[in-house]
Amino acid sequence: MGALVGLPAPAEARERPQEDRQLIYPGGASYPRVIRLEHSGNANGRVLASVGSVIDGDSVGIILESTDGGDTFQHVGTIADPAGANGRGMCCGSLYELPSPVGDMPAGTLLWATTTGYSVSPADRATTQRLWVSRDLGRTWTFKSDIATSPNQYNAWEPELFVAGDGQLVALYADESDKPDHDQKIVQVRSRDGVNWSQPADTVVNDDFFVRPGMPGVRQLADGTYFLVYEVCNIEGEPLCSIYFRTSQDGWDFGDPNDLGTGVRTGDGKYPRHTPTITVSPNGSILLVSEMLVNADGSHAPGNGRTILVNDRGGAGDWREIPAPVEVPDPNNEGCRNFSPTLLASTDGTSVLQIATDTVDGVCKAFYASGPVT
Repeated sequence: MGALVGLPAPAEARERPQEDRQLIYPGGASYPRVIRLEHSGNANGRVLASVGSVIDGDSVGIILESTDGGDTFQHVGTIADPAGANGRGMCCGSLYELPSPVGDMPAGTLLWATTTGYSVSPADRATTQRLWVSRDLGRTWTFKSDIATSPNQYNAWEPELFVAGDGQLVALYADESDKPDHDQKIVQVRSRDGVNWSQPADTVVNDDFFVRPGMPGVRQLADGTYFLVYEVCNIEGEPLCSIYFRTSQDGWDFGDPNDLGTGVRTGDGKYPRHTPTITVSPNGSILLVSEMLVNADGSHAPGNGRTILVNDRGGAGDWREIPAPVEVPDPNNEGCRNFSPTLLASTDGTSVLQIATDTVDGVCKAFYASGPVT
């Protein structure tokens, strides 16, 4: 893929110096996620974040906590999954707080799902989505179950967790194992106890082998609607990967799996590209961040790596731009720079916390900052 030429950042973005961002963890870090506790009693309001890292050569999940609304973070827990140790590969962790009991897990239980085993040689590979749980606010973690294991040498990625309307725990992930029919698709499974997973089904799929839906993220809107955002790669007329969304009333039925959904667009045709995540503001606005922002013709937009998109109508119509708190100037489909950033709206909806990654002296690092929602 050829490099695209970026344009100067808009004045409102340039006014926020890059030094405003703060390092969230001293070591290497990737794939950040952030939540606010809402079902944990006296701990409600604490902000928890996770990043992937490496300690002594083994891939781990790092859990960080803020008790001051995201101003400062402390390392409080480490998830050392043996399935990701010894170079086997582990990535793409997601962090979730149970809003209601599932099996023997009460509301407030923390869940962390991750992908392991993708670096094993193809002959021995069985990539697995793994579930870990914590009952002490992220300090200690216990392995719970294998959510899904690829039936062949092909990988699967990016597990996303949420509780559906019927109280079952749902996991979505990007699946490459359905070859030769599909290069990648998004699939879903569910569980009544967090141990036994059943009813695998396609969530988003396309008849064109090369079209790749992936990187699912789900949040509930104020009216209870489940809002699913994801990237779709290799669509004709949209180079690389652009961002789409679907909705569900029950958290299981997202409509016809072959419908690619609705594209995210601004009024002047800009669109986000790669690795989308969302947060929902208390006022109902949806805030979306992605690796890149491009113009209608695919060239880098002025706010590429510096922009959050906002929609105030449940995803309908145009999205508007606001400056991102963490600037990663002009990323270009890279493995670290602004890859899968994450957002958390403030409790009053006036600001947003962002965690994003950038390369520093050859090492991928995670930075955080908060900024206003205008």
